[in-house]
Amino acid sequence: MAGFVGSFNVFVLATCCCISHDCFSVLANSFPAVVDALKTLQEKIRRLELERKQAEKSFQQFSHDVQKHNALDQDLIRILDSKLQSAEARCKVLEKQLDYMRKMVENAKKERNTLMENQVVEQEKLEKLESECHKLSRTQALAEMKLAILEQKLLKEEHERKLVQDKADELQREFENNLQLTMPPTEEIKPKKGKKMSMVGSLKTNSPRHTKMPFVAGTSISPSHSVHANVQSILHMMKHHQPQLCERMSALHRPGAKKNLQKEFPPFSSASKKSDSLPEQVDQSLSSLSDLLLALQDELGQMSFEHQELVHQIDAATDRHKKEDLQQELERLVARMEEKGVQITKLRKHQQTVSESSCSKKLSGTKPPVPSLLKAKQKGKKTMTAHSNLQLLQETKKFRNSLKQDDLSWET
Repeated sequence: MAGFVGSFNVFVLATCCCISHDCFSVLANSFPAVVDALKTLQEKIRRLELERKQAEKSFQQFSHDVQKHNALDQDLIRILDSKLQSAEARCKVLEKQLDYMRKMVENAKKERNTLMENQVVEQEKLEKLESECHKLSRTQALAEMKLAILEQKLLKEEHERKLVQDKADELQREFENNLQLTMPPTEEIKPKKGKKMSMVGSLKTNSPRHTKMPFVAGTSISPSHSVHANVQSILHMMKHHQPQLCERMSALHRPGAKKNLQKEFPPFSSASKKSDSLPEQVDQSLSSLSDLLLALQDELGQMSFEHQELVHQIDAATDRHKKEDLQQELERLVARMEEKGVQITKLRKHQQTVSESSCSKKLSGTKPPVPSLLKAKQKGKKTMTAHSNLQLLQETKKFRNSLKQDDLSWET
């Protein structure tokens, strides 16, 4: 700007020189107007200079403001960039959390469905268990009723056994009294084999007292000596103990029962003449022992069946107290089964002993006589043999009575 002013001054001076040389006379007349024009021009230059300075200041201020504004904008941009990056990171984290929550919701739905299915299954199982519990309760009630009935039957059979024992003792006493009171003074001569049948027939027709059984004959003061009445009472009391006698009971009411009874129990005098009557008694004793052994085996089989049922109940039981009760009952049943086995073993040994003794007597050829009312007084040896046989029968009865009602079982 200063160069511009200098050049302008030079131009003015040159112009003035030109004017002074060429138009000095013209300018001399208009000098005041030129001075005024120069002043005006100088004033304009001064104003332009001021405007230039103000423009420079304004430009510098504007450039400074622009630089300051750019710096602020950069800081703001950096802040905004950092905020944007943090927002993007948070968005990513939120997206991950959202995915995780979606997975959790899906897993929760699956677990809920699984729980619902399990609940349905458990409900079905509970219903089945309730039905089984009702069935078991009904079965238990039936079993208790059956046990009560069996207890009543056992008490009744125990009472009947006592009655049978009393009746057997009474009959035994009557038999011993008959042996002592009905002994004749004379000795009977043994008839030959050819006259045996005729002698039996004559004794049946001539002596009606021989048609009665030996253990009810004589002058006993017991209430009754009727064969039919005694047999009926014995069969009534022993119907659960001697099945063979129950079959004979029906034969007593058929026509010709008296003849059949006389055939089974022949007159005492004729029986004393038969040398093979004792082996028949031994066979009857063996048959009774066999029946008793079968009854014991039957009871043992029933107990083994109860053992299996108890084992199944213990396996199926869920209650601890109930299982303990069943185990105690099983132990008691096992103890009873062991006792049954011991009793069956003893009975078999006794049966084997009786069988061996009968076989030895048959092989030796000796036939011990039956206790005879006509020979008992004069033949002491035969009487002793009869008493020994009677003692054998008594021991058999005692052994039979020593057995309990629950000792009867099947052999498995």
